[in-house]
Amino acid sequence: MERKLKSPVLPEIPSKRYFAIGEVSELCLVKAHVLRYWEQEFDQLKDVKRRGNRRYYQLPEVLLIRKIRELLHDEGFTIQGAKQRLKDKSFVKEVKQAEPPIELQVTKQGQVELPLENLNQSNSLAGLNIKSIKDELLSIIDLLKK
Repeated sequence: MERKLKSPVLPEIPSKRYFAIGEVSELCLVKAHVLRYWEQEFDQLKDVKRRGNRRYYQLPEVLLIRKIRELLHDEGFTIQGAKQRLKDKSFVKEVKQAEPPIELQVTKQGQVELPLENLNQSNSLAGLNIKSIKDELLSIIDLLKK
């Protein structure tokens, strides 16, 4: 029997490629040590280790963490029950259909183009800020160094 509790409103997810574990903790209202534990329990949940072995997550993982949180905290599933629910293909498809963050295109001349025609209500210019652009550029630098 599922119970539905009143869930707190989760913060809006900014449009960027990588999220540090502290950011994900704030976005999902889950402590960082709980996220590390969930990584061990849920095979679908994978982080990316970068820059000094720090944990980073991408948008699909953030959405999956929110779904796991919803199952455990709001609907009252146990860890085992949540694992079973996540094995349901239609449920996983729903999680994976989330929109990717805005991609910045670089022209041959080295100019950055923002694909305005692809913006919709969930990805707005308000989501683009200096910090997210800086984080994106730092991740590109890391990739180029490898």
